[in-house]
Amino acid sequence: MDILIPDTSSLINIHEIYIGQTYIIDVLNELFDVQVSREIPHELRRHRNELGGYDKQMLQFVRQARRYFHRDQDYEKLLFNQFAPNGNPKKNQGERYNCALALWLVRRQCSGQVIMLTDDMNAYRGFINWYENRFRTTRTWTSLDLLMHIYLVKFPRWQYAQAYSALRLINPHIAGTQQEMTKRLIKYRDYLKELDSMLKALPSVKKTR
Repeated sequence: MDILIPDTSSLINIHEIYIGQTYIIDVLNELFDVQVSREIPHELRRHRNELGGYDKQMLQFVRQARRYFHRDQDYEKLLFNQFAPNGNPKKNQGERYNCALALWLVRRQCSGQVIMLTDDMNAYRGFINWYENRFRTTRTWTSLDLLMHIYLVKFPRWQYAQAYSALRLINPHIAGTQQEMTKRLIKYRDYLKELDSMLKALPSVKKTR
């Protein structure tokens, strides 16, 4: 099973999404081995006001997914010292711990690909991009990419209209100008249409889950 390592930004952005009648975190637990670093529960508590009535569910979700590993702080400090030794050690801390977790998992030769889930474009263009260029151990998805994957797996149980509504809900929360947000929504809408058309043309498959 693929490993999904979500950050705080993505968890906040997807917290209201339902796949049919199923809440998003139940779908994530079904499709992935979800793991987060020690920092994510702390960050989520600091932002729990942004989760509305879903705060308890999300906090329980990340507590269950939290992964401690031997010398994780040493991993994180090493990555920080190589990336920005003169920078603010509190900046992008969640991303650094998540990347440390990803690096540890790959070194342990865990099965499946490791997917980093983030909607923080500044961190992606900065620290995460630096990390992936050196270690080549992970793939990075935004929440929009995640929804496309879920649509592929859950079709036809997840209807097009609901999936597009989820895209529209999440898209404004990903940083960018109004023009960039509009362009991004059009891109994923067209992708969703294409995916929907192709899936309708394919023969059905028996689900093994």
